[in-house]
Amino acid sequence: MKTATEEINQGERFSFGKNWSRFLATLDNERIEKAEESLREMLGVEDLAGRTFIDVGSGSGLFSLAARRLGAQVHSFDYDPDSVGCTAELKRRYFPDDDAWTVEQGSVLDREYLQGLGQFDVVYSWGVLHHTGDMWSALENVKGLVKPGGELFIAIYNDQGYKSMRWTWIKKNYNERRWLRPFLLGYGLICMTNLLSTHFD
Repeated sequence: MKTATEEINQGERFSFGKNWSRFLATLDNERIEKAEESLREMLGVEDLAGRTFIDVGSGSGLFSLAARRLGAQVHSFDYDPDSVGCTAELKRRYFPDDDAWTVEQGSVLDREYLQGLGQFDVVYSWGVLHHTGDMWSALENVKGLVKPGGELFIAIYNDQGYKSMRWTWIKKNYNERRWLRPFLLGYGLICMTNLLSTHFD
């Protein structure tokens, strides 16, 4: 089985972590507070004290950070090593040497890995599972992470016409035409920044 790095180097997988690394340069307290507010609203709580939270596909680590700031014990993992690095960097900045937040590399498609994690009060996976190449298995796998009475909190893309076709074109060309990658990465970063700005503004 190939590693994430091998898949990225061979053009079989998009390196989301590189985009998240750039995003961290723009991260400020206002965005962090908006992420916290988003979690409070969607979960219908004031805080997460005394609750466990797993961030499946943590990406930048922003929502892991928000959950930890709200008092949860947090476990973050991502398949992409650069994304793991981003999440670890946020932990280093805001919660260094904190035993209540763990960050590691792992795959939502690896059932043995997931079984070793236990169960959580909140299982969070925002915009991740459809990127695995096996969304239905990923959805099935995350169910087992939810404690009885816990909450599964996910988002997957839906068909948005032209926007969906544009992203399909970007991903296809990123994987098939290596010489286009610098342009596509720049374009993808602009789109991602616009999306995040819209979501948090």
